Amino acid sequence: MSLIVKKEEGSSLISVWEINESLNEIKTRFKNQELHNFKSKKRQLEFLCSRLLLKEIDENLKIQYNKYGAPELNNGNYLSISHTNKLTCAIISKHQVGIDIELISDRVFKIKDRFLSEKDNVELNNEEVTLAWSAKECMFKWFQKGNINFKKDIEITSIKYSPKKEINVKFRGASYILKFMKIQNHFLVYFCR
Repeated sequence: MSLIVKKEEGSSLISVWEINESLNEIKTRFKNQELHNFKSKKRQLEFLCSRLLLKEIDENLKIQYNKYGAPELNNGNYLSISHTNKLTCAIISKHQVGIDIELISDRVFKIKDRFLSEKDNVELNNEEVTLAWSAKECMFKWFQKGNINFKKDIEITSIKYSPKKEINVKFRGASYILKFMKIQNHFLVYFCR
């Protein structure tokens, strides 16, 4: 694994790792790591890589989960994690956070009807539909309590590419500004409040 992004923004630390090892190579770095009976090798790899990323940031960090299944840290800080393809990312902050990373592809365009509504201000191309999906996933992770309808509860009001890369959203009537960056044909969207 190699750290390709480490960015401090306010009270938040955003990190992205590129996964180059096999599952077996990564397993050798852990002693008795519980894999929660994940049957998928891909899911096992994502789980272990997120732990490696946190270990690189601070050896003492441990993840637990709240009653909604959202990750929490043992030091009282907030945490959000995401994986895709060969990248794993995390955001840590003193404030509630959300992060998502997605490969830009037509896959997300094919499922757009599941999460986009007529209210979403999104161009129907792979990049903007990927950004919209990632923004909605980011808000879902930030909220941490589940029970969100992506079409009804989260509206993309605008996507701005310059001077700052921002996505304006309305979540259950309140307005928020998410930030994004492009990394190796992926979009990383994050939010810290």
